[in-house]
Amino acid sequence: MRARLARLAAGGWLAGAAAIAAVVGTPLVALACAALGADLSHWRHLAEFVLPQAAANTLALLAGVGAIVTCVGTGAAWLVTAYDFPGRRTLAWALLLPLAVPSYIVAFAYLDLLHPIGPVQSALRWAFGFDGPREFRLPDLRSLPGAIAVLGFVLYPYVYLCTRAMFVTQSASLVEAARTLGAGRIGTFFRVVLPLARPAIAVGASLALLETLNDVGASEFLGVQTLTVSVYTTWVTRSDLASAAQIALAMLAIVIGALALERYGRRRERYAHGRRMRSIEPRRLRGAAAAGAAALGWLPVVVGFGAPPRISSTKP
Repeated sequence: MRARLARLAAGGWLAGAAAIAAVVGTPLVALACAALGADLSHWRHLAEFVLPQAAANTLALLAGVGAIVTCVGTGAAWLVTAYDFPGRRTLAWALLLPLAVPSYIVAFAYLDLLHPIGPVQSALRWAFGFDGPREFRLPDLRSLPGAIAVLGFVLYPYVYLCTRAMFVTQSASLVEAARTLGAGRIGTFFRVVLPLARPAIAVGASLALLETLNDVGASEFLGVQTLTVSVYTTWVTRSDLASAAQIALAMLAIVIGALALERYGRRRERYAHGRRMRSIEPRRLRGAAAAGAAALGWLPVVVGFGAPPRISSTKP
């Protein structure tokens, strides 16, 4: 009787999983059908004139944003976990705030702030004695590096949130064992703490990169022709659904390849911790060290959240 009930339960779970898979897979099937129904000449045009530049921009954008969100998110998570300084608890929550501001709003705000006749460049020209934008001007934010910086400081909370949860649940005994064996604080972080946090970093970075790949507003506003922008312009502006579906399939191939590469990179690694665990005790900082840690921790919050709303609110 129990075996029969177990088989029925297993069959129910299998049927439920199949139903969910069908719901999730239906849009992909529709996308493939739309792409395959296009004329071959459309694909030749895309392969020759659209995909090379758009794919190169997309890969460069993903690489740059991935580097920023990984470094900023992981560093901020370790800072508020391993060190104690004034305002640490508030900072731990404030580091999530950049997710509350849409990326295109941040792009608009910083483009206005860093405009050649904006307040920053005008102040710099006044300070150094230049007469106008022809004599001195900063690099244009409407570029690939500008898009990387904007999206990186908006999306780093994905990595911060996942990595912070991992650091909090790490056992202090591992860190103490490494220190006992002669490893310094920096060596312990890179050789013990960081490898253990790799799954969390990978999850957070994957979410941030999917958001980057999904972005249209900031990328288009900053003049970066990505695959997503190409899908939007091809479908909406040119009313060519089939070509847009073909570009979307190229994006899907990039996502599948990235996920497969990450999975292959940790194919033999296993992570575990005991039930009885003592969390890492934060080290108390004082004086200049505490002030420096607080300033460093609040910097991404100001860049990703504090400055854009403030800039927008000062517009007439």
